[in-house]
Amino acid sequence: MFPGGWEGEVLIFGHEPGGGSQPRCQATSSVTDRTLYFYDADTGALLGTILHPRAQADTENCTWHNYNVVPTDKGYVLVSAGYQSGVSVVDFSDPTNAREVAFADPAPLVPTRLGGDWSTYWYNGLVYESDITRGLLVWNVSDDAVAGARNLDHLNPQTQEFTIDRKH
Repeated sequence: MFPGGWEGEVLIFGHEPGGGSQPRCQATSSVTDRTLYFYDADTGALLGTILHPRAQADTENCTWHNYNVVPTDKGYVLVSAGYQSGVSVVDFSDPTNAREVAFADPAPLVPTRLGGDWSTYWYNGLVYESDITRGLLVWNVSDDAVAGARNLDHLNPQTQEFTIDRKH
């Protein structure tokens, strides 16, 4: 689990079915395999989910993977890698109605092989994507959900070092 908003009120749960090497984002894949879950940090109650919005081919390895939360006080936004499903930017300010606000979904790798986005992180206004086969890609997201996000002097996505109170 990872902290949701920067004040830690919402937790995000995702997993890596198939070890990240199998196609788990097809229209016929288990809903559990294609879903992120949002929980109330105080009660553990399920607040909402988001199903991966784009079905992938049966040759594309895919999961929600290595995500982090954008440091903003306006709402809750995460960026996520999905192997061959690419990059997703998800606004979960209303966890009952989380929605993807931006994405990059590259064409399937031919011939079929393990590849795609290993990790994707937000840092100082940009999305940094580490792609197994293409290397480092840097994206600029221009959606209101990420406008005015805080710049940081460093980032360790696995360790939250401070909190940001959300403006309601």
